[in-house]
Amino acid sequence: MEIVQIIILAFGLSMDSLVIALTSGAIIGNHNVINILKVAGMLAFMQSCLTIAGWFIGSTFSQYIDQYDHWLAFAILFILGVRVLICSIKGEENSSPFNPLNFKVMFSLGVATSIDATAVGLSMSLINQNILLPAIIIGTVTFVLSWLGVVFGCKVGQQYNHPINIIGGIILIVIGFSILAQHTILKA
Repeated sequence: MEIVQIIILAFGLSMDSLVIALTSGAIIGNHNVINILKVAGMLAFMQSCLTIAGWFIGSTFSQYIDQYDHWLAFAILFILGVRVLICSIKGEENSSPFNPLNFKVMFSLGVATSIDATAVGLSMSLINQNILLPAIIIGTVTFVLSWLGVVFGCKVGQQYNHPINIIGGIILIVIGFSILAQHTILKA
């Protein structure tokens, strides 16, 4: 696999993480370096790790992963999205379950947005592609885009404080349905 192909693949894989970073930045409202590193770092780390994990799993378990990965991603994103919407509508913004600085929340979102990276790693093992360079490129691209997403999201979130939680909840649900549709309805 050529490096240009890997970079294009990395951009494609990081789009869900970019949307999560934008939403996270809008909810955080403070784009100091520590907050950005927490969000962008977790998203990039999970993309790289699950790419490598997929590569190690290899073709032995591919049929099992393909059957359930999209359902796991959908469930995580849907449940978090619904909880954010309920808290926002009730006016419980300070108790929102979508706290991007909470380790468990970001870990769950990192896993949910990186499940496709597992499939990519798996496919790379099938074509005997060395995984180190692709994993580094995928993680780096995800980190940079997520960094930019948090910064831009913070700027937007400061202008539209209350509606951003509702929009964020809807975005999480839409991403969940999008992942589910890509692996079920749109899979041809």
